[in-house]
Amino acid sequence: MAIDYTEVFSCLDEVEAELFRVSDCAECDKFHRDSQLTAVILLLLRCSSLIRSMARLLQQGRDLIDGFHLVARGFEETWNLANELRMASHKDRATKWLAQVNDSWDARLRVIASFAIGRGVKNPTLRQDYGILSQLSHPTRAAAENSVTMCGIRLGIDGAAQQVEGEHDNCEKRVTTVLYKLLWLIRDQDPQFISIPVNSQNIPVSVHYVDNYAHAV
Repeated sequence: MAIDYTEVFSCLDEVEAELFRVSDCAECDKFHRDSQLTAVILLLLRCSSLIRSMARLLQQGRDLIDGFHLVARGFEETWNLANELRMASHKDRATKWLAQVNDSWDARLRVIASFAIGRGVKNPTLRQDYGILSQLSHPTRAAAENSVTMCGIRLGIDGAAQQVEGEHDNCEKRVTTVLYKLLWLIRDQDPQFISIPVNSQNIPVSVHYVDNYAHAV
């Protein structure tokens, strides 16, 4: 099934408005208070913004997949950190991130993987997914060869388009997956997480999307 971009952008519009509403609470004070909740909401809004960029790039055409991979890696880094900093026991980590302490932006994948295993995910693919995206976003040979293919598509070189056949569809599937991950992280009420006082009535399209998503994180 083709991605429903209208639904994707509707979900992002909803959650951004709702997260801004939540930020009005005393614990955040419109982002003026350096609380754990403020850190998490800031990261969740960045996640939403990056998903929007990912979707826009795909709408523009398959020759922009280079940019898509870079943004996708940025999303994974941000989502991983939001996941870690939402854990109630990691308040000190959130404080360091807000204070921009060196390397405080680097999520600890082992912590997130352990949490996922505790939730019943047998084989978390966090490291694998991150590794693949890192290869395509750093100046590796594989990344450069991928860019050559993109240039070949723009130049109309025979066979270039065939080299990335199916990749656009894979990227669209990634958008649907990362949107689910964002919505899940916003709405999940695991006791290890700090509360995010989101009103589900304000995000009906997002609730419908999560309820009808075929895969679990």
